[in-house]
Amino acid sequence: MRLIKMSLLFGTLLGYVSAAYAVPHCTVLAELQSKADTNIISMNSPAKSQFDLQGRLIYRPLLVEEKSHWLGFELYQAKAKLNKTLSTTNEYSVPFAVKISNSSGEVLDYRFNAKLKMADQQKLIALYRAFHRAKQPENLQGGKYRVKERDDIGQYKSLYTVLADNKLMRNKLSYIEPTDTRRSTNAAKNVMQLETANVISDEFTFESDKCWLTKTLGNSHIKVNSRDGNMDIEVLQTLSLNRKYQSIPDDARLLHLPDDPNQWPYLSADWVYPKAPPQPLKSAEAFITALKSMDWLEGDRKDILQFLYDNDQHLQSLKALISTKAMADPLESKLFMYLGKHDSVNSKQLLTEAFVEQDLFSPNQRFRSLMALKYSEKPLTVSQVEAIFEYSMSYGLDEENSTLAHSALMVMGAIAKNQRGSEFATQLTQTLADNLSFSATESKASALITALGNSGDSEHQQLIGDYLAVDSPRLRVNAAEALAKMPSKSSLNYLSTQLSQETDSKAQGAILKAMGNNKLDAEQVDSIYAFAGSNHSRDIRSAAISALSQQAKSQPQVKSRLKALVKTETNQKNLRQLMKALYGS
Repeated sequence: MRLIKMSLLFGTLLGYVSAAYAVPHCTVLAELQSKADTNIISMNSPAKSQFDLQGRLIYRPLLVEEKSHWLGFELYQAKAKLNKTLSTTNEYSVPFAVKISNSSGEVLDYRFNAKLKMADQQKLIALYRAFHRAKQPENLQGGKYRVKERDDIGQYKSLYTVLADNKLMRNKLSYIEPTDTRRSTNAAKNVMQLETANVISDEFTFESDKCWLTKTLGNSHIKVNSRDGNMDIEVLQTLSLNRKYQSIPDDARLLHLPDDPNQWPYLSADWVYPKAPPQPLKSAEAFITALKSMDWLEGDRKDILQFLYDNDQHLQSLKALISTKAMADPLESKLFMYLGKHDSVNSKQLLTEAFVEQDLFSPNQRFRSLMALKYSEKPLTVSQVEAIFEYSMSYGLDEENSTLAHSALMVMGAIAKNQRGSEFATQLTQTLADNLSFSATESKASALITALGNSGDSEHQQLIGDYLAVDSPRLRVNAAEALAKMPSKSSLNYLSTQLSQETDSKAQGAILKAMGNNKLDAEQVDSIYAFAGSNHSRDIRSAAISALSQQAKSQPQVKSRLKALVKTETNQKNLRQLMKALYGS
């Protein structure tokens, strides 16, 4: 029911109003207040709820690109109340960014300054929808224009009226059809199977200047019912936004984030979703006893993670339990996974020790500890990082331990990606790069290149790109696969240059696939198409088809080339690949 309330209360019913194109240096602050009263009749039983949201909304233009621009928002000191009870989470206070098409004005993407639950992402998306307007047609006559728009309830018609003094009025007229539940991401919508909503009234007025909105006032009254007739929902909402011509608080997070939202470091999950103080068991012995009685295979995920959170101080006592192999293998596997997801200093210390102490733990347990560390979204301690690198960069290991050591390096890259943009991630990728610069063996260089690719840190593209030209085909493959994970003009230049002189078939395939992750120009498309001909091996043709298929999404003219390949391709796997690119799954 809470999902239903949040989706219908705020945002879905506000509709789309507008954010002007980004104007540099236009960082503004406005007071926001929204109130929604919801009346629900479920199985003939009435219920009422009230949702209040207020705070100071900060707007800031961000990165401007060739075909799009980003806008940043933060609801500073947000207060959300449901039935006058203040929320204990901070999801509304998380800064977020919206990517807008320069040509159509449509929303292309969103970024959030924290790893939010999907329902909470939708709340912030709904918050933005309150201030996004449909683009005004060119050569508008009569001062009015009608558009079709869509929200979580369905597609609807809106009437925009351009008024004097930079004012705009929007009226949501009627819903045309309900949202297609087969494609809807709204869980409540899927469960309820809502009918087309009925717009009783909906009117919002907006005043703006060259920067952004200066004032917004509006109200909405919408009714919707489930298809089975067992539920009726009525929502009445009011919203106001008023620009405040005052300095923006220095501690507003949005002010200190990079212009590129893809480089935003994540806020701590503990800040977004704060937990109550832990309630540990009285002793480590009691903790072990309780742990052994739990259902780790089928138990509730939240309950298990809460159990580990409450007893974080006792986690070190698990070391003896694990080392003696006292747990059945499937249970031990689950335990490692939950220790990784728990993501505390103590859990990571236990996992680090399980990896580096080869005499105490089996190879299988040590590998599981690495897979658990991949979940880390909080920094490892300096000593934990040093212990993993000291082992992983040591020489003279046998084959099994070498494999584990190289896996650990790759995991460190994945951990850096989890914490992209943070100081910890920057230091971690720099350590990987430093070790790569001085690596003495091909196998370690291979693992380090892959680790840097896993991190996605584009700061080290040049170092990786240099490995495209080394003598070892294995390292050239690794370099191409790493650059595939950090598409950019720089990495594409490295790849396209090497493609023209590459002789190893595996390296050629890796380069072709990596190039496909970028937007290619006509000459680059031609160079890849040349590898899709019948004079090349099946795997090379497959790699070229893969790269061309990715271009077909943004360059429709590439489809004609894929259709031509259907006539010449003889391998069934490659044919299926072509047909999927042309006609979908």
